[in-house]
Amino acid sequence: MELQVRHLRVLVAIARAGSLNRAAGELRLAQPALSHQLRRIEQMVGDRLFDRGTRGVRPTRIGELLLARAEAIIPAFDELDRDFRRQQPSGGGLRIGWNDSGLLSGLFDCVERLFPDLELTSRADLSHGRLVSQVASGCVDLALAMICGPRTLAVPDGVRAERVATEPSFVALPAQHRLAASPVVDLSDLARERWIVSSCGDGCRIVFREMCLAHGFTPRIAHDVDALRHRLVSGARGVCLVQPTTSELPGVAIRPLAGDPITVQHVLLWRADHLLDDRFTELHHAVTSAYEQLMAQTDRYREWMDNGTT
Repeated sequence: MELQVRHLRVLVAIARAGSLNRAAGELRLAQPALSHQLRRIEQMVGDRLFDRGTRGVRPTRIGELLLARAEAIIPAFDELDRDFRRQQPSGGGLRIGWNDSGLLSGLFDCVERLFPDLELTSRADLSHGRLVSQVASGCVDLALAMICGPRTLAVPDGVRAERVATEPSFVALPAQHRLAASPVVDLSDLARERWIVSSCGDGCRIVFREMCLAHGFTPRIAHDVDALRHRLVSGARGVCLVQPTTSELPGVAIRPLAGDPITVQHVLLWRADHLLDDRFTELHHAVTSAYEQLMAQTDRYREWMDNGTT
């Protein structure tokens, strides 16, 4: 389906009005134009969404399912639009976009220490490509992005990108896994495992598959998720890659991978024309120090570094 938010708004308006005529008036459309839109939407869905009668229209079973989703999606989209509408920061705030980085708390601490008079607000986005666009358009003032593999991050003119750290990926295993007691795990020994992989996009899936193929197997992706991966691991539903600064939770064993088969870069982004541009370089140094402290506080990562693994 190629449904868009505007289509969902049309369906909600029809359902609330209870008739095409009333909905057309609320949407400021001619009734034939609204009927045509509804037919197009139903063609995209592949089923009838409303039953027409002498007393108006009523959602079909499929229509009710779609409307339930629309009632949740539209407010979320409106909130996103309000938060990231292009405008200069108001009230002395600093807006931060971020991927799921273990360095996030350290970044917030550094921002609050260096800019105590600015109110910090943030929003997560799993796509580093979207973070670049948000920085470029002024939707956010600063972003912390993560990039899988050795690729460089393409940024438009006017956006500055400074790498904070490049780290290895470790693997999270169920605590009772046959390899949980191993100090280091060879990726090829995980060839038959069920993998838990994020659907973040931006080519991370490609990098992950290339890594597995280079070790002689095609990964079996059993769970495509963006959250709660550790719960799936602790429940013995599969294994997944994690950041080396990740703390072990009950039921989970985190181990380094032999030979660093895949790395992740943490990159700080901001606009060169931002009023605080001269302070962002100072912030970059502070965040880099925060990462080094985080690494030193994570026993398994520190041991991996002390052993001279590269």
